[in-house]
Amino acid sequence: MTDATPDPYRPALVTLSEDVRERVRELRDGLASEDRVLRWVQEMTIRTLGRLDMRVYTDLSRQYRGQQGVLLAALVVPHERRGRNRDLDDETAESLRERFLSHYVLPAHRDAFRRLRADATEYIDAAGDDDSHAPDQQRFIAMRPALTELQQWQERVLDDLLAGFDERGAILDWGQDVLLATHGELDKEWVTRVHEEESTVAVLTGETVADKRARRLFAAYHILPQFRAGVRVLSGRAGEVPDETSDKQEVNYA
Repeated sequence: MTDATPDPYRPALVTLSEDVRERVRELRDGLASEDRVLRWVQEMTIRTLGRLDMRVYTDLSRQYRGQQGVLLAALVVPHERRGRNRDLDDETAESLRERFLSHYVLPAHRDAFRRLRADATEYIDAAGDDDSHAPDQQRFIAMRPALTELQQWQERVLDDLLAGFDERGAILDWGQDVLLATHGELDKEWVTRVHEEESTVAVLTGETVADKRARRLFAAYHILPQFRAGVRVLSGRAGEVPDETSDKQEVNYA
């Protein structure tokens, strides 16, 4: 395969695709932990503009129930496999990872690309290494600050959830972050139910291994699908902005 890369005239599309490519490579090697699987799915949710099939989220939730599911075991590196999947052979795991990418991630990337292409600014000159619109100079996802802001809120929400809370009151503060991280795509009483349900509070504030595993299930079942809903709404409204002001002439064919 040639190493030559075409000159980038539509850097938003290249930036998005390279972000996806980086995470595809990471998954092909195996993810570092069960926590990293959740964070990886969150990152890919943003970078596919919420176009991952809902089956990814429903299947992932099942993987965290009870014993470690075989797909979850395949997604992580060998020393993170446990229970009946501890001895899952590497060839089977690699095959499952590639099928996951082929059936879900790459089709979602295609859909996101098609969604973004109508709004991608085309520059008259190809981006050089020091140009503000060069793909490798961008700190915003798909050159859209709103997506990066949403990514940061989602990362914060997920990190806080997986770490657990010191006391019930902290769940209320976290609930306000969840609202931002989902772009408002929450039921009106969602935070109320989480705060009032004793079994949920016990899991969110617990310190045992079982509590930590239950929080992963909570994230997979309750949080990641809401992240998907939020980015689907936001992605249609996010505008393109290069990382710095550019003097280059540009044309938009949207």
